[in-house]
Amino acid sequence: MPTQAPPQEWFDEKQVTRVFGITHTPLFNLRKAGKIRSLSLAGEGQSYGKRLYNVQSIRDFLAGQESRDLAGQSPSRKAARV
Repeated sequence: MPTQAPPQEWFDEKQVTRVFGITHTPLFNLRKAGKIRSLSLAGEGQSYGKRLYNVQSIRDFLAGQESRDLAGQSPSRKAARV
């Protein structure tokens, strides 16, 4: 019997901050840089809507950062800003 993929898990900004400690501006910058996935629940014709962030993409980003740090490839503090 084939295994089913786990359902996509999405958090709003408050949940991301509470669970991962990533606040508004870094979250915005990671999204704009394409390093994490998000979606907007804005209705048709609306400019604004509830923004949700894909939890697995955040975990993947953090795992990549951890790997770089463990390998001693951590960027300078100034360059580390996202």
